[in-house]
Amino acid sequence: MKRTIQTALSLLAISPSLQLSAADWEEHGKLEVVENAHHIQHEDGTPFLWVGDTAWGMFQQLTREEVDLYLDHRQALGFTVIQSVAHWSPHGGGIDRSPDNARNAYGHSPFTGTESEPNTAEPLVVKGGSSTRPNDYWDNADYVVEAVRKRGMYLALLPCWAAELVTGKNEYNIEEAKAYGTFLGNRYQDEPNIIWVLGGDTKAMLKGFDKNQNYHDYDNRAIYRSMAEGLAKGVTGQSPAWSKKHPAWDELFLTYHPDGDSRYNSSLWFHQDPWLDANGVEVWKEVDEVHRIMLDEYERVDPIKPSLFLEGSYEYGTYRHECGWVTPVRIRRQFYQTFFAGGAGHTYGAGPIWAMRGSEGDYNCGYTWQQALDFPGARQVAVIGQEFLREHNWFEWVPDGRLVGAVGLGEDLKAAASTKDGKLALVYFGNNTHTSINNILEGPAQAHWFYPRDGQTQKIDTFQKGESRDLAPPAKWEDAILVLRLAD
Repeated sequence: MKRTIQTALSLLAISPSLQLSAADWEEHGKLEVVENAHHIQHEDGTPFLWVGDTAWGMFQQLTREEVDLYLDHRQALGFTVIQSVAHWSPHGGGIDRSPDNARNAYGHSPFTGTESEPNTAEPLVVKGGSSTRPNDYWDNADYVVEAVRKRGMYLALLPCWAAELVTGKNEYNIEEAKAYGTFLGNRYQDEPNIIWVLGGDTKAMLKGFDKNQNYHDYDNRAIYRSMAEGLAKGVTGQSPAWSKKHPAWDELFLTYHPDGDSRYNSSLWFHQDPWLDANGVEVWKEVDEVHRIMLDEYERVDPIKPSLFLEGSYEYGTYRHECGWVTPVRIRRQFYQTFFAGGAGHTYGAGPIWAMRGSEGDYNCGYTWQQALDFPGARQVAVIGQEFLREHNWFEWVPDGRLVGAVGLGEDLKAAASTKDGKLALVYFGNNTHTSINNILEGPAQAHWFYPRDGQTQKIDTFQKGESRDLAPPAKWEDAILVLRLAD
Protein backbone atom coordinates (compact mmCIF):
# COMPACT_ATOMS: atom_id res chain seq x y z
CA MET A 1 0.00 0.00 0.00
CA LYS A 2 1.55 3.31 -1.07
CA ARG A 3 1.10 6.51 0.87
CA THR A 4 -0.77 9.07 -1.23
CA ILE A 5 -0.66 12.31 0.72
CA GLN A 6 -1.77 14.42 -2.24
CA THR A 7 -4.90 12.31 -2.66
CA ALA A 8 -5.83 12.83 0.96
CA LEU A 9 -5.11 16.56 0.83
CA SER A 10 -7.37 16.90 -2.18
CA LEU A 11 -10.26 15.90 0.06
CA LEU A 12 -10.42 19.53 1.12
CA ALA A 13 -11.63 20.39 -2.35
CA ILE A 14 -13.86 17.32 -2.64
CA SER A 15 -15.64 17.80 0.69
CA PRO A 16 -15.61 21.51 1.56
CA SER A 17 -18.35 20.96 4.14
CA LEU A 18 -15.80 19.11 6.26
CA GLN A 19 -13.21 21.87 6.30
CA LEU A 20 -12.64 23.07 9.83
CA SER A 21 -12.31 26.73 10.62
CA ALA A 22 -9.04 27.53 12.33
CA ALA A 23 -11.08 29.72 14.68
CA ASP A 24 -13.83 27.21 15.45
CA TRP A 25 -13.61 27.84 19.21
CA GLU A 26 -13.44 31.57 18.56
CA GLU A 27 -16.60 31.48 16.46
CA HIS A 28 -18.64 29.31 18.81
CA GLY A 29 -16.89 29.49 22.19
CA LYS A 30 -15.43 26.91 24.51
CA LEU A 31 -16.74 23.38 24.85
CA GLU A 32 -19.32 22.63 27.51
CA VAL A 33 -21.81 20.01 28.60
CA VAL A 34 -25.43 20.96 28.97
CA GLU A 35 -26.93 19.71 32.20
CA ASN A 36 -28.65 16.36 31.67
CA ALA A 37 -27.53 16.15 28.05
CA HIS A 38 -25.77 13.43 26.08
CA HIS A 39 -23.84 15.59 23.60
CA ILE A 40 -21.14 18.22 23.78
CA GLN A 41 -21.63 21.74 22.52
CA HIS A 42 -19.97 25.13 22.29
CA GLU A 43 -20.93 28.10 24.43
CA ASP A 44 -23.25 29.44 21.74
CA GLY A 45 -25.17 26.15 21.59
CA THR A 46 -23.48 24.76 18.44
CA PRO A 47 -23.16 20.97 18.83
CA PHE A 48 -19.61 19.61 18.75
CA LEU A 49 -18.94 16.40 16.86
CA TRP A 50 -15.98 14.44 18.24
CA VAL A 51 -14.42 12.43 15.40
CA GLY A 52 -10.96 11.61 16.70
CA ASP A 53 -7.77 9.94 15.55
CA THR A 54 -5.26 8.12 17.76
CA ALA A 55 -1.68 9.40 17.81
CA TRP A 56 -0.50 8.30 21.23
CA GLY A 57 3.22 8.59 20.45
CA MET A 58 3.19 11.93 18.58
CA PHE A 59 4.82 14.07 21.31
CA GLN A 60 7.56 11.59 22.07
CA GLN A 61 8.26 9.91 18.74
CA LEU A 62 7.97 12.43 15.92
CA THR A 63 10.13 15.21 14.56
CA ARG A 64 8.44 18.53 13.78
CA GLU A 65 8.38 17.67 10.08
CA GLU A 66 6.67 14.36 10.84
CA VAL A 67 4.17 16.09 13.10
CA ASP A 68 3.25 18.41 10.22
CA LEU A 69 2.96 15.50 7.78
CA TYR A 70 0.65 13.59 10.10
CA LEU A 71 -1.53 16.56 11.06
CA ASP A 72 -1.86 17.86 7.49
CA HIS A 73 -3.21 14.48 6.48
CA ARG A 74 -5.68 14.27 9.38
CA GLN A 75 -6.85 17.85 8.88
CA ALA A 76 -7.48 17.12 5.20
CA LEU A 77 -9.67 14.16 6.11
CA GLY A 78 -11.68 16.27 8.53
CA PHE A 79 -10.83 14.77 11.91
CA THR A 80 -11.93 17.13 14.65
CA VAL A 81 -9.86 15.68 17.52
CA ILE A 82 -6.33 14.26 17.81
CA GLN A 83 -5.58 12.07 20.85
CA SER A 84 -2.02 12.01 22.15
CA VAL A 85 0.07 11.71 25.32
CA ALA A 86 2.40 14.30 26.83
CA HIS A 87 4.37 11.80 28.96
CA TRP A 88 4.25 8.69 26.82
CA SER A 89 5.60 5.29 27.80
CA PRO A 90 6.83 4.19 24.36
CA HIS A 91 5.74 0.73 23.28
CA GLY A 92 4.26 -1.03 20.26
CA GLY A 93 5.61 -1.31 16.75
CA GLY A 94 7.37 -4.57 17.48
CA ILE A 95 9.99 -2.75 19.58
CA ASP A 96 10.67 -3.32 23.29
CA ARG A 97 9.15 -0.80 25.68
CA SER A 98 11.33 2.25 26.22
CA PRO A 99 12.30 3.67 29.64
CA ASP A 100 9.76 5.76 31.54
CA ASN A 101 11.78 8.95 31.04
CA ALA A 102 12.40 8.21 27.36
CA ARG A 103 13.94 10.89 25.17
CA ASN A 104 12.02 12.41 22.29
CA ALA A 105 13.19 12.66 18.67
CA TYR A 106 15.55 15.50 19.64
CA GLY A 107 17.17 13.68 22.55
CA HIS A 108 15.27 15.51 25.32
CA SER A 109 13.75 13.80 28.36
CA PRO A 110 10.51 15.12 29.88
CA PHE A 111 11.63 15.05 33.53
CA THR A 112 14.61 15.31 35.80
CA GLY A 113 15.84 12.06 37.31
CA THR A 114 17.31 9.09 35.52
CA GLU A 115 16.24 7.57 32.23
CA SER A 116 14.35 4.79 34.00
CA GLU A 117 13.15 6.74 37.04
CA PRO A 118 11.73 10.18 36.21
CA ASN A 119 10.98 12.73 38.90
CA THR A 120 7.48 13.48 37.67
CA ALA A 121 7.09 16.48 39.98
CA GLU A 122 9.96 18.23 38.15
CA PRO A 123 9.56 18.63 34.38
CA LEU A 124 12.97 19.26 32.83
CA VAL A 125 12.75 22.84 31.53
CA VAL A 126 15.76 24.60 30.02
CA LYS A 127 15.52 28.34 29.39
CA GLY A 128 16.22 29.92 26.03
CA GLY A 129 14.45 27.55 23.68
CA SER A 130 11.29 27.86 21.62
CA SER A 131 8.80 25.64 19.85
CA THR A 132 10.85 25.80 16.63
CA ARG A 133 14.28 25.72 18.31
CA PRO A 134 13.73 23.38 21.24
CA ASN A 135 16.10 23.32 24.19
CA ASP A 136 14.02 20.75 26.02
CA TYR A 137 11.18 18.26 25.73
CA TRP A 138 8.55 20.86 26.54
CA ASP A 139 9.64 23.28 23.83
CA ASN A 140 8.92 20.53 21.33
CA ALA A 141 5.63 19.75 23.09
CA ASP A 142 4.70 23.39 22.54
CA TYR A 143 5.24 22.89 18.82
CA VAL A 144 2.85 19.93 18.76
CA VAL A 145 0.17 21.83 20.68
CA GLU A 146 0.49 24.83 18.38
CA ALA A 147 0.48 22.63 15.27
CA VAL A 148 -2.84 21.03 16.22
CA ARG A 149 -4.37 24.42 17.05
CA LYS A 150 -3.23 26.01 13.78
CA ARG A 151 -5.06 23.30 11.86
CA GLY A 152 -8.36 23.96 13.65
CA MET A 153 -8.47 20.65 15.50
CA TYR A 154 -8.86 19.84 19.18
CA LEU A 155 -6.10 18.09 21.09
CA ALA A 156 -7.32 15.41 23.52
CA LEU A 157 -4.22 15.44 25.69
CA LEU A 158 -3.36 12.75 28.21
CA PRO A 159 -0.88 14.08 30.79
CA CYS A 160 0.65 10.59 31.08
CA TRP A 161 0.18 6.99 29.95
CA ALA A 162 -1.11 5.79 33.29
CA ALA A 163 -1.25 2.07 32.50
CA GLU A 164 2.53 1.95 32.85
CA LEU A 165 3.31 5.10 34.80
CA VAL A 166 0.65 4.97 37.52
CA THR A 167 -0.79 1.45 37.69
CA GLY A 168 2.39 -0.28 36.55
CA LYS A 169 5.29 1.65 38.05
CA ASN A 170 3.82 4.16 40.53
CA GLU A 171 5.81 6.96 38.93
CA TYR A 172 3.13 9.40 40.14
CA ASN A 173 1.87 9.76 43.68
CA ILE A 174 -0.81 12.24 44.79
CA GLU A 175 1.60 15.14 45.28
CA GLU A 176 3.52 14.49 42.05
CA ALA A 177 0.29 14.21 40.08
CA LYS A 178 -0.90 17.57 41.35
CA ALA A 179 2.44 19.26 40.68
CA TYR A 180 2.60 17.90 37.15
CA GLY A 181 -1.02 18.79 36.49
CA THR A 182 -0.35 22.33 37.66
CA PHE A 183 2.67 22.56 35.36
CA LEU A 184 0.71 21.42 32.31
CA GLY A 185 -2.33 23.54 33.09
CA ASN A 186 -0.22 26.64 33.56
CA ARG A 187 1.85 26.03 30.44
CA TYR A 188 -1.21 25.57 28.21
CA GLN A 189 -3.76 27.74 30.00
CA ASP A 190 -4.19 29.96 26.95
CA GLU A 191 -4.67 27.13 24.46
CA PRO A 192 -8.39 27.08 23.56
CA ASN A 193 -8.40 23.67 21.89
CA ILE A 194 -7.13 21.34 24.62
CA ILE A 195 -9.37 18.63 26.04
CA TRP A 196 -7.78 17.01 29.08
CA VAL A 197 -7.90 13.21 29.30
CA LEU A 198 -6.78 11.57 32.53
CA GLY A 199 -5.92 7.90 32.84
CA GLY A 200 -4.41 6.15 29.87
CA ASP A 201 -5.48 2.55 29.23
CA THR A 202 -6.00 1.68 32.88
CA LYS A 203 -8.53 1.12 35.62
CA ALA A 204 -8.54 3.74 38.35
CA MET A 205 -9.33 1.09 40.93
CA LEU A 206 -9.47 -2.69 41.03
CA LYS A 207 -10.12 -4.98 43.96
CA GLY A 208 -10.39 -8.59 42.92
CA PHE A 209 -9.69 -10.54 39.77
CA ASP A 210 -9.15 -8.93 36.39
CA LYS A 211 -10.32 -10.38 33.07
CA ASN A 212 -7.24 -12.68 33.02
CA GLN A 213 -8.07 -13.95 36.51
CA ASN A 214 -5.06 -12.26 38.06
CA TYR A 215 -5.73 -10.81 41.50
CA HIS A 216 -5.17 -7.09 42.00
CA ASP A 217 -5.84 -4.72 44.85
CA TYR A 218 -5.23 -1.04 44.19
CA ASP A 219 -7.05 2.29 44.29
CA ASN A 220 -5.49 5.17 42.34
CA ARG A 221 -8.56 7.39 42.20
CA ALA A 222 -6.91 9.96 44.48
CA ILE A 223 -4.02 10.33 42.02
CA TYR A 224 -6.28 11.21 39.11
CA ARG A 225 -8.43 13.51 41.21
CA SER A 226 -5.29 15.26 42.41
CA MET A 227 -4.07 15.62 38.82
CA ALA A 228 -7.42 17.15 37.88
CA GLU A 229 -7.08 19.62 40.73
CA GLY A 230 -3.58 20.49 39.53
CA LEU A 231 -4.78 21.09 35.98
CA ALA A 232 -7.53 23.38 37.24
CA LYS A 233 -5.08 25.32 39.38
CA GLY A 234 -2.66 25.71 36.48
CA VAL A 235 -5.35 26.85 34.04
CA THR A 236 -7.38 29.12 36.34
CA GLY A 237 -5.15 30.01 39.28
CA GLN A 238 -7.87 28.70 41.58
CA SER A 239 -7.89 25.57 43.74
CA PRO A 240 -11.18 23.71 43.39
CA ALA A 241 -11.66 20.46 45.27
CA TRP A 242 -12.33 17.43 43.10
CA SER A 243 -15.48 16.64 45.09
CA LYS A 244 -17.18 20.04 44.92
CA LYS A 245 -18.77 22.07 42.15
CA HIS A 246 -16.73 25.18 41.38
CA PRO A 247 -16.65 27.74 38.54
CA ALA A 248 -13.04 26.76 37.82
CA TRP A 249 -14.17 23.34 36.58
CA ASP A 250 -16.13 25.10 33.83
CA GLU A 251 -12.86 26.45 32.41
CA LEU A 252 -11.57 22.98 31.54
CA PHE A 253 -13.02 20.03 29.68
CA LEU A 254 -12.04 16.73 31.31
CA THR A 255 -12.63 13.06 30.63
CA TYR A 256 -10.89 9.76 31.49
CA HIS A 257 -9.44 7.00 29.30
CA PRO A 258 -9.93 3.51 30.83
CA ASP A 259 -8.58 0.19 29.60
CA GLY A 260 -10.08 -2.37 27.26
CA ASP A 261 -11.88 -4.42 29.89
CA SER A 262 -15.46 -3.65 28.89
CA ARG A 263 -16.70 -4.06 32.46
CA TYR A 264 -14.82 -0.96 33.59
CA ASN A 265 -15.28 2.56 32.24
CA SER A 266 -14.74 5.96 33.84
CA SER A 267 -18.35 6.08 35.03
CA LEU A 268 -17.57 3.28 37.49
CA TRP A 269 -15.18 5.49 39.46
CA PHE A 270 -15.83 9.15 38.62
CA HIS A 271 -19.37 9.53 37.26
CA GLN A 272 -20.52 11.87 40.03
CA ASP A 273 -17.27 13.82 40.30
CA PRO A 274 -17.84 17.48 39.32
CA TRP A 275 -14.57 17.66 37.38
CA LEU A 276 -15.54 14.87 34.93
CA ASP A 277 -17.42 16.39 31.99
CA ALA A 278 -17.82 13.24 29.90
CA ASN A 279 -17.29 9.56 30.52
CA GLY A 280 -14.69 7.64 28.56
CA VAL A 281 -15.07 4.14 27.11
CA GLU A 282 -12.57 1.68 25.65
CA VAL A 283 -13.35 -1.76 24.23
CA TRP A 284 -10.01 -2.55 22.52
CA LYS A 285 -10.58 -5.92 20.83
CA GLU A 286 -14.23 -6.45 21.80
CA VAL A 287 -15.68 -5.17 18.53
CA ASP A 288 -19.06 -6.76 19.19
CA GLU A 289 -19.48 -5.01 22.55
CA VAL A 290 -19.52 -1.39 21.38
CA HIS A 291 -23.26 -0.82 21.15
CA ARG A 292 -24.06 -2.56 24.42
CA ILE A 293 -21.40 -0.70 26.37
CA MET A 294 -22.24 2.70 24.90
CA LEU A 295 -25.93 2.07 25.54
CA ASP A 296 -25.16 1.22 29.17
CA GLU A 297 -23.34 4.53 29.48
CA TYR A 298 -26.20 6.39 27.80
CA GLU A 299 -28.63 5.06 30.36
CA ARG A 300 -26.64 6.24 33.38
CA VAL A 301 -28.26 8.97 35.47
CA ASP A 302 -27.47 11.04 38.57
CA PRO A 303 -26.29 12.94 36.58
CA ILE A 304 -26.71 12.33 32.85
CA LYS A 305 -23.37 12.86 31.12
CA PRO A 306 -22.07 12.45 27.56
CA SER A 307 -20.02 9.36 26.80
CA LEU A 308 -17.02 9.23 24.47
CA PHE A 309 -15.69 6.15 22.68
CA LEU A 310 -11.97 6.78 23.16
CA GLU A 311 -10.39 3.55 21.90
CA GLY A 312 -11.47 0.44 20.08
CA SER A 313 -9.99 -2.08 17.69
CA TYR A 314 -7.42 -0.52 15.40
CA GLU A 315 -7.71 -0.83 11.64
CA TYR A 316 -5.48 -3.60 10.34
CA GLY A 317 -4.86 -4.88 13.85
CA THR A 318 -4.88 -8.65 14.45
CA TYR A 319 -6.17 -9.14 18.01
CA ARG A 320 -5.02 -12.74 17.93
CA HIS A 321 -6.37 -13.21 14.42
CA GLU A 322 -4.62 -12.82 11.07
CA CYS A 323 -3.14 -9.50 9.95
CA GLY A 324 -5.87 -7.29 8.63
CA TRP A 325 -8.58 -8.93 10.75
CA VAL A 326 -9.86 -5.48 11.72
CA THR A 327 -11.22 -4.60 8.31
CA PRO A 328 -12.86 -1.31 7.32
CA VAL A 329 -16.31 -2.74 7.92
CA ARG A 330 -15.34 -3.58 11.51
CA ILE A 331 -14.13 0.01 11.86
CA ARG A 332 -17.46 1.29 10.54
CA ARG A 333 -19.45 -0.90 12.91
CA GLN A 334 -17.63 0.56 15.90
CA PHE A 335 -18.16 4.09 14.60
CA TYR A 336 -21.87 3.91 13.84
CA GLN A 337 -22.78 1.76 16.81
CA THR A 338 -21.23 4.43 19.04
CA PHE A 339 -23.57 7.12 17.78
CA PHE A 340 -26.63 4.90 17.41
CA ALA A 341 -26.23 4.14 21.12
CA GLY A 342 -26.26 7.84 21.96
CA GLY A 343 -22.50 8.42 22.15
CA ALA A 344 -21.12 11.96 21.99
CA GLY A 345 -17.98 11.07 20.07
CA HIS A 346 -15.81 8.36 18.58
CA THR A 347 -12.06 7.98 18.15
CA TYR A 348 -10.71 5.96 15.23
CA GLY A 349 -7.30 4.32 15.21
CA ALA A 350 -4.98 2.53 12.79
CA GLY A 351 -2.77 -0.29 14.07
CA PRO A 352 0.54 1.01 12.68
CA ILE A 353 -0.14 4.66 13.65
CA TRP A 354 -0.88 4.76 17.37
CA ALA A 355 2.67 3.98 18.55
CA MET A 356 4.31 5.83 15.64
CA ARG A 357 7.36 3.61 15.71
CA GLY A 358 8.45 0.44 13.99
CA SER A 359 6.64 -1.67 11.41
CA GLU A 360 6.70 -5.09 13.03
CA GLY A 361 4.41 -6.83 15.47
CA ASP A 362 0.74 -7.71 15.55
CA TYR A 363 -0.52 -4.15 15.32
CA ASN A 364 1.60 -3.12 12.35
CA CYS A 365 1.63 -6.11 10.03
CA GLY A 366 4.61 -4.71 8.15
CA TYR A 367 3.25 -1.18 7.58
CA THR A 368 4.85 2.04 8.74
CA TRP A 369 2.67 4.71 10.32
CA GLN A 370 3.11 6.85 7.21
CA GLN A 371 1.74 4.12 4.96
CA ALA A 372 -1.17 3.54 7.33
CA LEU A 373 -2.38 7.12 6.94
CA ASP A 374 -4.27 6.05 3.85
CA PHE A 375 -6.06 3.04 5.28
CA PRO A 376 -9.64 3.23 3.94
CA GLY A 377 -11.36 3.18 7.32
CA ALA A 378 -10.03 6.64 8.17
CA ARG A 379 -11.76 8.23 5.20
CA GLN A 380 -14.92 6.19 5.73
CA VAL A 381 -15.14 7.54 9.28
CA ALA A 382 -13.82 11.10 9.03
CA VAL A 383 -15.27 12.05 5.64
CA ILE A 384 -18.22 9.81 4.75
CA GLY A 385 -19.30 9.06 8.31
CA GLN A 386 -18.92 12.57 9.62
CA GLU A 387 -20.85 14.03 6.70
CA PHE A 388 -23.71 11.57 7.31
CA LEU A 389 -23.86 12.40 11.03
CA ARG A 390 -23.93 16.14 10.42
CA GLU A 391 -26.55 15.88 7.69
CA HIS A 392 -28.81 13.85 9.98
CA ASN A 393 -28.34 15.88 13.20
CA TRP A 394 -26.63 13.14 15.20
CA PHE A 395 -26.96 15.16 18.43
CA GLU A 396 -30.75 14.69 18.34
CA TRP A 397 -30.59 10.88 18.08
CA VAL A 398 -32.20 8.77 20.76
CA PRO A 399 -31.65 4.98 20.83
CA ASP A 400 -34.96 3.45 19.82
CA GLY A 401 -35.46 -0.31 19.70
CA ARG A 402 -39.06 0.00 18.45
CA LEU A 403 -37.78 0.26 14.89
CA VAL A 404 -36.59 -3.33 14.52
CA GLY A 405 -38.28 -6.65 15.05
CA ALA A 406 -35.09 -8.62 15.73
CA VAL A 407 -32.06 -6.68 16.96
CA GLY A 408 -29.57 -9.53 16.48
CA LEU A 409 -26.19 -10.10 18.07
CA GLY A 410 -22.56 -9.52 17.10
CA GLU A 411 -22.14 -8.75 13.43
CA ASP A 412 -25.89 -9.26 12.94
CA LEU A 413 -26.73 -6.36 15.26
CA LYS A 414 -29.24 -3.80 14.02
CA ALA A 415 -28.81 -0.56 15.96
CA ALA A 416 -31.70 1.89 15.76
CA ALA A 417 -32.31 5.52 16.67
CA SER A 418 -34.89 8.21 16.13
CA THR A 419 -34.79 11.98 16.54
CA LYS A 420 -36.51 13.88 19.32
CA ASP A 421 -38.81 15.70 16.90
CA GLY A 422 -40.23 12.40 15.61
CA LYS A 423 -39.39 13.19 11.98
CA LEU A 424 -36.46 10.83 11.42
CA ALA A 425 -35.68 7.18 12.18
CA LEU A 426 -32.55 5.24 11.29
CA VAL A 427 -31.32 1.66 11.50
CA TYR A 428 -27.68 0.62 11.15
CA PHE A 429 -27.28 -2.91 9.74
CA GLY A 430 -23.89 -4.31 10.78
CA ASN A 431 -24.00 -6.82 7.92
CA ASN A 432 -26.26 -7.94 5.10
CA THR A 433 -28.98 -9.81 6.97
CA HIS A 434 -32.74 -9.44 7.24
CA THR A 435 -34.94 -8.03 9.97
CA SER A 436 -38.41 -6.52 10.15
CA ILE A 437 -38.53 -2.72 10.15
CA ASN A 438 -41.37 -0.81 11.77
CA ASN A 439 -42.37 2.69 10.70
CA ILE A 440 -42.77 4.36 14.10
CA LEU A 441 -43.15 7.86 12.64
CA GLU A 442 -46.50 9.66 12.74
CA GLY A 443 -47.22 9.23 9.04
CA PRO A 444 -45.85 7.89 5.75
CA ALA A 445 -42.05 7.85 5.58
CA GLN A 446 -39.76 8.35 2.63
CA ALA A 447 -37.00 5.74 2.78
CA HIS A 448 -33.56 5.08 1.36
CA TRP A 449 -30.44 3.04 1.99
CA PHE A 450 -27.05 4.64 2.67
CA TYR A 451 -23.80 2.70 2.18
CA PRO A 452 -21.20 3.72 4.80
CA ARG A 453 -18.39 2.31 2.69
CA ASP A 454 -18.66 4.82 -0.15
CA GLY A 455 -21.65 7.06 0.56
CA GLN A 456 -23.92 5.83 -2.23
CA THR A 457 -27.67 5.81 -1.65
CA GLN A 458 -30.57 3.75 -2.96
CA LYS A 459 -34.23 4.73 -2.64
CA ILE A 460 -36.93 2.26 -1.66
CA ASP A 461 -40.71 2.46 -1.60
CA THR A 462 -42.41 4.77 0.88
CA PHE A 463 -43.30 3.22 4.24
CA GLN A 464 -46.93 3.75 5.14
CA LYS A 465 -47.86 4.82 8.64
CA GLY A 466 -47.56 1.84 10.98
CA GLU A 467 -46.19 -0.44 8.25
CA SER A 468 -43.75 -3.25 9.05
CA ARG A 469 -41.56 -4.67 6.32
CA ASP A 470 -38.87 -7.38 6.16
CA LEU A 471 -35.70 -5.84 4.73
CA ALA A 472 -32.03 -6.52 4.08
CA PRO A 473 -29.46 -4.11 2.62
CA PRO A 474 -28.85 -4.05 -1.15
CA ALA A 475 -26.96 -7.02 -2.54
CA LYS A 476 -23.20 -7.13 -1.87
CA TRP A 477 -23.28 -4.24 0.61
CA GLU A 478 -21.24 -5.11 3.71
CA ASP A 479 -23.28 -2.86 6.02
CA ALA A 480 -25.93 -0.20 5.55
CA ILE A 481 -28.06 2.48 7.15
CA LEU A 482 -31.80 2.59 6.51
CA VAL A 483 -33.15 6.13 6.72
CA LEU A 484 -36.86 6.83 7.25
CA ARG A 485 -37.93 10.48 7.03
CA LEU A 486 -41.46 11.71 7.69
CA ALA A 487 -43.00 12.60 4.35
CA ASP A 488 -44.04 16.23 3.78
